[in-house]
This record gives sequence, structure tokens and C-alpha cells, in this order.
Amino acid sequence: MRALQWLLGLALVLGMGLPALPAGAEAEVRVSVTRVKASPARHTGKCPVVVEFSARITVKGSGVVRYHWGRSDGTRAPVRTLKVQGRKTVVVRDRQVFDKDTKGWQAIRFFGVKPKLSGKAAFSVKCGGLEPVYDGGHPLPPGSRTDPVRTAASVTATPSSHSGACPATVGFTATLQVSRVPARVAYRWVDSLTGEGPLQYADFGAGTGRSRTVSASLTVTASGGGWKAVRTLGPGGAVSTRANYTVTCGSGQPVATPAAATETQHYSGPCPATVRFTGKVTVDRVPAEVAYEWVDSRGGKGPSDVLTFTGAPGSEDVIPYDRRVEKGEAGTVTLRVLTPKVAESTIDFTVRCQDGNPAGARATVTDIAYAGTRSGPCGQPISMLASGVISAPRGPATITYEWVKNGRPIELTDEAASTGTGPWKWDVIRLSLQKEQDASGSVAIKIHNDGGVSPALNYSSACAGEERDLTLIATVPDHAGACSSEGPGVFVHNRATIIARGLSGSVVYQWARKTADGRWADWGSRGGVSFRGDEFETRSLIYPWKVSNTETRQWKLTVTHKGKEYETPVASHTVTCA
Repeated sequence: MRALQWLLGLALVLGMGLPALPAGAEAEVRVSVTRVKASPARHTGKCPVVVEFSARITVKGSGVVRYHWGRSDGTRAPVRTLKVQGRKTVVVRDRQVFDKDTKGWQAIRFFGVKPKLSGKAAFSVKCGGLEPVYDGGHPLPPGSRTDPVRTAASVTATPSSHSGACPATVGFTATLQVSRVPARVAYRWVDSLTGEGPLQYADFGAGTGRSRTVSASLTVTASGGGWKAVRTLGPGGAVSTRANYTVTCGSGQPVATPAAATETQHYSGPCPATVRFTGKVTVDRVPAEVAYEWVDSRGGKGPSDVLTFTGAPGSEDVIPYDRRVEKGEAGTVTLRVLTPKVAESTIDFTVRCQDGNPAGARATVTDIAYAGTRSGPCGQPISMLASGVISAPRGPATITYEWVKNGRPIELTDEAASTGTGPWKWDVIRLSLQKEQDASGSVAIKIHNDGGVSPALNYSSACAGEERDLTLIATVPDHAGACSSEGPGVFVHNRATIIARGLSGSVVYQWARKTADGRWADWGSRGGVSFRGDEFETRSLIYPWKVSNTETRQWKLTVTHKGKEYETPVASHTVTCA
């Protein structure tokens, strides 16, 4: 009998279409399901409420198992697959939001194996009242800076009802609010069919408002209905009510859906300034004529026009709205469709006026460190934290800064300040880098006062080891300034962090750099580190190298353990010699 092996993976298929499977693949697999339950199974109290459904699936054999969550209301989640070789037990989950009295069940339905249907997880919801609905017209009350952050969420669907040609696109706009800033809100979309979506984050800087919007969309190909909601996580978490939609496929008026955007949603810099808002309108059928206009929260109006759609359904850009701002301001701008039916897309913005950077402040990204769960397996998405400082030779000064990831600002903004007249330094808000396993990228810090951006710190990370018990993080900094090939020289420092989980033994590492002719070459000496077998051990390695010429190169870190070689994804860096 073959030795038991680990379950290779769990793949999500976000639709009903599945690739063909080898003949007999499913027949080799045996499945059992236990602990099918709803939590809470009975709820009496305020609504909306989240009910989590879970089941424990044990798989034996070699092949593929296909399954989905079935529900008493006739809806069903997308089909998922388990690819298995050996034996493994996994727990699968689904979450649903309920905002009115209801009862029913959910169960796991399998395809091509027995049992066909698991036991049913029954539930009941009896709403004894509604939580306050905080939205754009009903703000969440503010809290003090010492209170824990509270959150609120509301969701709208546009259009909430569609009758006409299909496929149709339904847009969802969630308004997230916090009781104080700065704050970071973790949230998930919850869908009537697919359940809970991936973890996402919304950042509220110290200079921004306590409300911001996030969006999602759904393509519907057949008549039906459903809903989306948003759940914020953490001690101050909240659940929105459902944003319901219905789609009736057939003939009817064209539906025009607007979408507004801006690359400077939160501007900080010299004033007066011009903030550009762009947008597009999408129609579900042709021919169509769509009249639109730009309006803002202060009663101002921007360009208006009529778009003509022929040929095929699709999108057209509207005339941008260049809004001039003389002083600090916070508000909203709306792209409004007037015909054939009124529809709106609103985006909020803030403007903070700065007086330049007379203090000569500069930003530096100092480190990217591992921040994952220490007891968790390396197979889970790696989490890291980026750190940085703002420093200046003199004061007083107030500096507004923002994190930049992969060359784009990400709206995580705050202030650094000094009231003294001498040199000063300020630790910035740390940037959380989520789900960065087997990935590479770069982070930098932008100073809004003068628009300057720090040299980037480039990173890559990977899991290694036969038991995936090694986490690798490599950072390579950009360099801008003096260079030297002679004398003491100017050095750049590559850093590597190796995190071991219960590993006893040695690991050999080697930096490699791509040469000008495209070949990979070892760079520096091969080194080694040892681990004692503790549950969580970290080894930090620094490799200094002399910079002499302006160049853009690529790096990777190679690690050898038990005769097998592992490497991080490629990290690029740039040297700019003054």
C-alpha cells in the first residue's frame, strides 16, 4: 500500500465550465464528509448577520473530486475541485449574509463519487431589530483618537433592476466609514452565489476623510437575481445589508452605466491645483444615445455631451473634468447619465495645500520584514511589513507622505512633523504587503510637499524546503547618488531573510545577478546558515556591493537545502549615478 502523501492543492473554479478530466480519475477517490454545520445555527437578534457554513471533507485515493455548496433556496455555489494523491482532510467554508427572517440549509454536493450529498447544515435567522445603516447620507459618528476604530459599511447596486439584452453588467459600490483616521480596514465582499470573496484592504490616511468607496462588478448572462454585501473584519467590524439586483434578459431600452475615476483622488501639494476626473459610459446594446454631465458636491458643473453608440455594445470615454482647486477642500464629483435612464457614478476627493519642502525632508524605505503567522505553514500567503523614515536637516516642518507600490501611489497617506529647529527623523506608518508569496515588487515613499519620491526598495519572496518550512525574503535597493569604482567606494546593501519553522540543519545561499549579456552569474561568495530546530528562527544576511555605473539589473537569491535548490522570483533594481 502506498505511503500516505499530502494533498497537493485546492483549486477554485469560478464558473460551471470545467476542463475534461482523465477517464476513471474520479473512480479512484473515496470521500467522507463530517461536521457539516452552520454557525450560528440559530440567530435571534439584530440584522444583518453573517452565517458561516463549514464541512470537513476527508479524501482518500488518487484523482480529482468535484463539489459545490447546494442551498435550500435552489441556488448553488460554483464548482470547486480537489486534486488528491494519498489522504488528506480539509475544511471548506461558505459565508452568507441575512438581513431578514429566514430558515433553510446548506450541504455539499459531489459529482461522480459517493456520497452524492452530505448531511445538511440547517439554520434559522429571526431578526429582532436592524443595526443602524450608516451611508453617505447618515455618517458614522466620530470617535476619539484613543478609542478603538469602529467601522460601517453600506452597498448599492447599479442598476438594481435590468431588463434587456444580456450579458448585463451590474456594478456594486460599497461605502466604508471609520470612526477615526488614520485607519486600515480589512473587508470582504460576500456574494449570494459565490459566498465570501478574497480579503482586501481600504486605507484612510490622517489627511483624508472618514469615508471612502470601493467597487465591484458582476456579469450576468441569464435572467435571475442575487445580491452582494460587504463584511468588515476586526473588533470594530460590521456587516452591510444586501444590495439586491434582478436581471430579466430580453428586449428593452439600452442600459448605460457610468464609471468615474481619478489618479489624484487625494491630492497634497502646491495650490492652486487642477484635479482631473476621467470616466466612461458602457451600454448593453446598440444603437444608443447617452447624454451625460459632470457635477460636484458644491454645485459646480463640468463638461456635458452626448455619446452615440453603434456597431456593438461597449464603452466610450467621456470628456474629462479638470476641476481647479484654489485651497484645501474635500468633496465628491459625479458622472451622471441623463438619458436613456438616469445613473450615477460618484468618487470622493480631498485636496491639501502644501508650501513646498523648505526643510529639505527626504524619505527612505528602510526594511521589508516577515510578518506572517509564526505558527502557520509556509504554504499560506506570506505577509510582510515595509518600514521607512522621513528625515530632515532642519525644522519646523509638516511633511505629507504617501506609500508607492510598484510605481503607483496607493493612498496610504499620513503626516510627519517637527516643531524644533534642528535635524529630525520620523518613523512612517508601516505598509502591509499581503499575499506576496512567490512574488516580487517594489515600494517607495512619496513626499507630497515637493513631489519627490524615495529610491525604491525592491523585494521578492518564496517558500522553500521539502516540507515548505523555509520562507525566503530578498530585498535589493535602488540607488541614486554618488558612485565610485575606486578607493573606498560607494556600496549598496542587498539583504536576505531566511525564516525556518522547526528545521534542524544548514542552508546554503547564493546571490545571482543577470549580466549585461543576459546570463545569470553568481555574485559574491556562497554562504551558509544553521538552524537549531526551534519552532520559529530567523537569519538575516547582508551583502554589500560597490556601485560604479548607472544600470538596471535583475537579482535573485538561491538557497540549497538537502540537495535541492530553491530560488526567489526575480527582483529588478536601478542605479542612477549622479
